[in-house]
Amino acid sequence: MNDAILAEQLSRTGNLMDLLNDEDWVREADVDRASEEGKVEAGLGLQPYVELLKEVSPEALQRQRWTVRVLSILLPELQGWLESWQLGRSLEAVYMEAQKCLYGHLRYLTPEQTAWIEALLAEEEQALPNEQKGVRAEAIAILAQMFTTEDWQSVGVAAPEGHRECGLSNNGERHSTNGTRSGGSYSHYPGLSH
Repeated sequence: MNDAILAEQLSRTGNLMDLLNDEDWVREADVDRASEEGKVEAGLGLQPYVELLKEVSPEALQRQRWTVRVLSILLPELQGWLESWQLGRSLEAVYMEAQKCLYGHLRYLTPEQTAWIEALLAEEEQALPNEQKGVRAEAIAILAQMFTTEDWQSVGVAAPEGHRECGLSNNGERHSTNGTRSGGSYSHYPGLSH
């Protein structure tokens, strides 16, 4: 940043922030910044993050990008699935817990799950309308298989007290923890009722 320009601005208006309203100055500052080499950061709080990025391997960054791509597809599917259960006020807590479970499973996929996710990503790159995405249509069934009994218990326990009436079987079908069925096969997990 040019000190002469800053001094002139300060003497003219008394406020350096007025420069942000000057389109010519903003364009010039962008050009100057683009020609500089090195990392750009805003504030001292980002220094540890920048240092961490310097130490991360390219493979780890690639894995993180892969995970973000997968989550960008599966999280909306997971949310829609959970919304269909009509959990009311419990939805947010249940969804947050289900996200944690999903993220944990993405770190330890079986070969079959990995193959399905790679097919899902390949299908997503084709930019087809959602109704033509056959692999994505299997997302709920795959998620239901991926989640374990322990996952369903932690998802059920995440619901606020007084709203834990919904449990799940291993295939993801809803059931009530008070012993009644609401579709699909009955399975009762004691950890869901308190």
